[in-house]
Amino acid sequence: MEKSKIEAYLGFCIRARKIIFGAESIEKKNKGVFLLVIDGGIGKNSLKPILLAKERLGCPLYVTDEGVLGAWVHRPAVKAVAITDNHLASAMLSAADGEPQFKLYSGGNN
Repeated sequence: MEKSKIEAYLGFCIRARKIIFGAESIEKKNKGVFLLVIDGGIGKNSLKPILLAKERLGCPLYVTDEGVLGAWVHRPAVKAVAITDNHLASAMLSAADGEPQFKLYSGGNN
């Protein structure tokens, strides 16, 4: 199976150490986050701090299909990540149109 562009960009973020894993770690950041990505299976208690961080940081929030984010970052338990590199975040946003399992969060149920 061929890698998606988003999966490749997430791999670059991991290698460059430009990614933050987990809702608690993201909640502690006050600046320097350019993109938030959550898994479709994230719990309500984990989603609340991510939505607050989205408003505070002013960055877009994308949702993957359930289980996809953990597979892409090779950490099955991960339900939320933050991208801290502007160029990689921009590249992921431009590649988002061609990815059916990567959607902009619009509130409510996606």
